[in-house]
Amino acid sequence: MKNADTYIDANIDRFVEEFFDLLRIQSISTDPAYAQHVQDAASWVAARMEQAGLTAEVIPTDGHPLVMGRHEAGPDAPTLLVYAHYDVQPADPIDEWHSPPFEPEIRDGILYARGAADDKAQVILQIAAAEAALATGGLPVNLILLFEGEEEAGSESLEPYVAQNADSLAPDHVVIADSLMFKPDTPSLIFGMRGIAYFEVEVRSADQDLHSGQYGGAVPNPAHVLARIIASFYDDEGRVTIEGFYDDVADAPPGAREKWATIGYDEEAYQRTAGGAHLVGEEGFATHERLWIRPCLDVNGMISGYTGPGSKTVLPGVASAKVSCRLVPDQDPELIAKAMHAHVAALAPEGVTVTVRTTQKNPAWRAEPTGDLYEAGAAALEAVYGVEPVRVCHGGSLPIARQFADTLTPSVAVMGFAVPGANMHAPNEQLPITQVEKGAKAMVRVYKGLAERG
Repeated sequence: MKNADTYIDANIDRFVEEFFDLLRIQSISTDPAYAQHVQDAASWVAARMEQAGLTAEVIPTDGHPLVMGRHEAGPDAPTLLVYAHYDVQPADPIDEWHSPPFEPEIRDGILYARGAADDKAQVILQIAAAEAALATGGLPVNLILLFEGEEEAGSESLEPYVAQNADSLAPDHVVIADSLMFKPDTPSLIFGMRGIAYFEVEVRSADQDLHSGQYGGAVPNPAHVLARIIASFYDDEGRVTIEGFYDDVADAPPGAREKWATIGYDEEAYQRTAGGAHLVGEEGFATHERLWIRPCLDVNGMISGYTGPGSKTVLPGVASAKVSCRLVPDQDPELIAKAMHAHVAALAPEGVTVTVRTTQKNPAWRAEPTGDLYEAGAAALEAVYGVEPVRVCHGGSLPIARQFADTLTPSVAVMGFAVPGANMHAPNEQLPITQVEKGAKAMVRVYKGLAERG
C-alpha cells in the first residue's frame, strides 16, 4: 500500500493538471449545442484510461457515449464496477461566478470550476487509483470503470446498456462515485437514495394573454388557479396532502435513527450551505431524517404572464409549474403519479383546462450497509481520513443505483469525495484539491480490502 501511496504523492501534480484539462472541456450534456464537447470528453477519458494501463473503449449510444475501462485480475478475483459521469450541468448564471467556470482556478486550496465536484473529480481520482495500483503491482480485483456522459440529462442510454450487458459486466460489487462526504473531515458510505417523480402542471384558459382591464374579473385567471393548486400540496404541519402519499412509506432501517442521533449531524452547517434559509419540514423528524428517510414534494419553477421589467397589464392565458416528489422505499412512482393526477384534477375549476404530464419516475434505492463492500470501504476511508466513516442515506436521487442493485448485484454503495457546500449545479462549484489525492488512496485500499475478503 505504501508503494501506491508513494506513487500517488509523486504524481499528484500531474493528476491535478489532467483534472484541469478535463474540466476545461465543456461537456454539458443537456444542451445539444455542446454535443461535440461531450464527445471530446469521452475521447479524453478513454485515452486517459489507456494511459493508466486499462483497456478502454468509447461505447456509442443513442445519446452521449459511455466510456468503459477494464482490468482483468483473474477468474478467482472479485469484480468491482465503479460508476461515475463526465458530463456537467450548464454554468448559468455566468455572471455569478468569481472566475470563469471552465477555467479551473485554485484559491486557498479550493478548486473552482464547473464539474469540480460533480463529477469530474471522481473520474480523475478513479483513474489515478487504478494507475497507481497497476504501476505498483497492486490491482488485485477485476476492475470495471463505467463512466457516462448524460447523467445530468437523465441517464437514458446507460439504463438500457446495463440491462442488455448484465452478463458481461457481472460485478460482485458496485461503487457509485457521485456524492458528498458527511463532513469535510468525515467520509460517508451511503446506502440509500430517494427516488423521484417529476411533473409539469399546466393551467390554460385562453389561446393568448388578455388585457386585464377588458377581461380581468370576467374570465378565469390561470395563475390564480395554479396558485390554489400549489397551495393545496402541503398542510400547516408540513405534510403532503395528496391522498395516499404516505401509504407505502417504509420505516427507517432498524436502529438507524438511534445511530444517526449520535453521529453529530450539524444543522447549522447544513443551514449555511442552504444560504442561511430557515429549516422547516415534516414534524417529528430531524433535518437529516427528513432528507434521508422521508418523502417530500417541491415546486421547482413557475411561469405565467408578464415577468419582465416595468408593468404590462395582462391576464395570462396559461400558467405552468414544474413539481418534483422525492420518494423513499416502498413508494411506487406509478402510484404517486396517479395520485398527483387525481389530486390536481379534483381542484380544476370550470372554465380552464388543467393538464398534468409525468416526465420522470424512478423508485428509491436502499441497501443493507453490511458485507464485504461496506467493510472494505469503511476500512479504506478510515485509513485515509483517520475517522470512521458514517453509514447514512442521502436526499438526492441516483436512478442508476436501483438498477445496479436489481440487475447486477445487491452489493452497491455510494462513496463520493465532494464535500458539503460544494455548490453542485450552482455558480462557484468547488472542491478541496486534496480530495483527489485522498480519494485515489482510499480507492486503492478498497481494491485490496475486497481482494482480501474474496
